[in-house]
Amino acid sequence: MKVCLVVHGYPPELLGGTEKSVQELAHGLAREGVEVVVVAGTLLCQQGFRTSEEWDEVDGHKIRVRKIHRADLFFDHWQKSASVQARRAFQAILEEERPDLVHVHHWIRLSRDLVATAAARGIPAVLTLHDFWSSCLVTFRVRPDTKRFCDVPLAANPCLSCAALVPPRTPWIDAVGQRLALEEHRRDVLRELDLARAVLVPSRTHGEALTRFLGLDEGRIAFRTVPLGRDLALLPRTPLPPPAELGRLVLGAWGHLYPLKGQDLLLGAIRRLPDPSRVELHLAGAEADPDFVRGLRESARGLRVTFHGPFHAQELSSHPCTSVHAMVSGSRACETWGLVIDEALALGLPMVMPRSGAFVERLVEGRGALFYEPGEERDLARVLVRLLDEPLTWSRLRENLPSVEELVPSCRDHLRRLLGIYAEVVDRGAPALPTQDWWRDRLQETAAEAWDRSLSMRSRGELGLP
Repeated sequence: MKVCLVVHGYPPELLGGTEKSVQELAHGLAREGVEVVVVAGTLLCQQGFRTSEEWDEVDGHKIRVRKIHRADLFFDHWQKSASVQARRAFQAILEEERPDLVHVHHWIRLSRDLVATAAARGIPAVLTLHDFWSSCLVTFRVRPDTKRFCDVPLAANPCLSCAALVPPRTPWIDAVGQRLALEEHRRDVLRELDLARAVLVPSRTHGEALTRFLGLDEGRIAFRTVPLGRDLALLPRTPLPPPAELGRLVLGAWGHLYPLKGQDLLLGAIRRLPDPSRVELHLAGAEADPDFVRGLRESARGLRVTFHGPFHAQELSSHPCTSVHAMVSGSRACETWGLVIDEALALGLPMVMPRSGAFVERLVEGRGALFYEPGEERDLARVLVRLLDEPLTWSRLRENLPSVEELVPSCRDHLRRLLGIYAEVVDRGAPALPTQDWWRDRLQETAAEAWDRSLSMRSRGELGLP
């Protein structure tokens, strides 16, 4: 069997959770003797539209990574989510590689018609929805203005006004044009879900949320829950003395320093404590948003906060950010799996988490975790006070921490599940796809050229850019 994995970015260039999960899948499939080719988006656009090839090697297996480099302006913008150039490049790759199956993990930086493109070539597809991009114009359903998670279905109101808060604005497109663009975007995404022979989600919670946010009739899409598999070579940390004995509560948070991950919320909660000096916080992660990090460092003045910079997951067993009483997350997103849970379990660390998404599905209050209301500094501060002032709380959390085996499937188990789905999908074959009108590509190309031309004629202020 030959499998084509499609994703918006691939390590080492891009190292988000989805990108790393796809790389682990590619490596696992190669070890199982499956021929793998990866098609990836990229942020490298300086040389104009082009395709390139790289190789990713694991245990003597070579995996071809074929990148599609878009060069049109702001190609991550929701209004640029369809690209005739990217689709044609993907189609050419499929014709050359001739995979038995395509497994799409993301559309962004590529084009929102990848499953349809595969179907047109007679190739069946599996689709994994790792996040909320399919139901949100700003991807993660966290409003730019309030920093709150949004739980309304995708629709012109309020989605268009919300998306307009993220630059660049598009003042040359009137209200009717915006609504038509949204409807076309939504229609294409739903077509992808309908055409995929299997639609996978990492958690049941995520599938239920997407059904709601996309306004789907119950049962229209049979989301299949396939938890992510991981083989964690992490050793448990030697526990610190209890907070009461040590005289302070030591917390660790790791991941990109970024508004979505809510490190500012952690600092705000610590400042709300009667004595903030009783909490020590270690932050590790790449500085994905320099402006946010500058504000974060300013907010940390006078607090016991250490910034450790970028880290490698395999080093967490000896990293200072995990020599702590507990891992704490400030995430504003409704997380769909939570790789940090896997790592905290392997390290033997209790967790303080927002009560949302897959966190609640995977963890039980009191069994290694305490929850607070998402986005609420006061409620997080309440939980921290419990850990500081109730001597047995932390000890009981450690004693009741679930094992990694209980909550994290191995890569082999994950692969077995996927290979079964792959075989089923290949047996079914590709769905029938109506022939596309010949003029649609030219219409879309003309619209994309006009978009770039109109944007180039506007000032940074008009576009909302700094």
